[in-house]
Amino acid sequence: MTWPKRLLRVAAHELKLIFKDEGVIIFFVVVCLVYPVLYSLVYNKEIPRDIRVMVVDDDRSSDSREFVRALDATPEVKVMGYAASVQEARRAINEHECYGIVHFPRDYGKMLVRGEQAHINVYCEMSVLMRYRQILMATTSVQQALSQHMQKAKMSLVPINLGGGTVENKQVALGNTGMGLASAILPCILILALQQSMLLGIGMLYGGVRDRRRRNNGVDPLNYRSPAGVAVLGRAIAHLLVYIIPTFYALLLVPKFFDFPQNGNMFHIIAMTVPYLLAVSFMGQTFKVFVKGREATFITLVFTSVVFVFLSGISWPRSSMSLLWLSLGNLIPSTWAVNSYIAMQSNGASLAAQAPAYTMLWSLAAFYFLAAAIVESYITRRYTK
Repeated sequence: MTWPKRLLRVAAHELKLIFKDEGVIIFFVVVCLVYPVLYSLVYNKEIPRDIRVMVVDDDRSSDSREFVRALDATPEVKVMGYAASVQEARRAINEHECYGIVHFPRDYGKMLVRGEQAHINVYCEMSVLMRYRQILMATTSVQQALSQHMQKAKMSLVPINLGGGTVENKQVALGNTGMGLASAILPCILILALQQSMLLGIGMLYGGVRDRRRRNNGVDPLNYRSPAGVAVLGRAIAHLLVYIIPTFYALLLVPKFFDFPQNGNMFHIIAMTVPYLLAVSFMGQTFKVFVKGREATFITLVFTSVVFVFLSGISWPRSSMSLLWLSLGNLIPSTWAVNSYIAMQSNGASLAAQAPAYTMLWSLAAFYFLAAAIVESYITRRYTK
């Protein structure tokens, strides 16, 4: 019974260190409670409406005026008025009076009368991509509607029932039915917040160990000696116990508070988070060898948040990544947890449907456990000498 007793003692010792350290408590608890709400509030207005645009009409025909009226009637765009030139409209963008320009060339109406392809120039201010998306969607939908109307008018003499249009388009959103930014991005942020907060907390814990050893000639007076594997697993158990409430809050309650997609089974989500948190804990205990002090934790780990977001495939599809970045993403637990969580919550996938990702999370947990045990053994031998 020596091994289980040591395991429990290591977990109890780690819990004692966690709750005595205010900095670690901030990362392990406060960050997990505050960040999901903060990001959800920032992106709570999921779809921007009535984005201000300026029109530059060099054609001044009835066709261009009809297009502008239809554009102003869309929920995405609000036409502020007309500008004499593109340069004047650009000055309005620079002064943040509007966020886009719709320019009609001189030959726009003539090209339509001749039955030729006409062009409209759309310029967007790119500081917020959602504005660009909404302006582009509005102009595209108006253009398609007017083109369909003109096509029906030309083909009205043909005795054929077109059934409302040559080709009927109908968009059906799966999972993210509101097509909102928060519902698409926040599931990734919720998963990643758990990983980053745990990595930073583990880094601060070991940074404190390094600081104490520096002050005591290589000896940590708060250290509890045990075999490397027992130490790594016992600390991971302590981390799991601390993260029970933050995980339940971030992954199950926050989506309910802000009405994000909630199509997943609660027990399947919990089952997915167990190997995920274990893998993150073991990965943090592996990477702690690069931490030289408490303050160095921020320099070493904070910058990885943006990298992990990109590697998860939320902003760029993993199928289009090169082999190097795809392989690197496969080694990050959040990559598999993010995609599983989105599939469960947005599309109602079961844990069985996410079996490949679930298996990879357990494989990463085993891989990082071995790596953390090797690192722990190396650190122990170094300071023992």
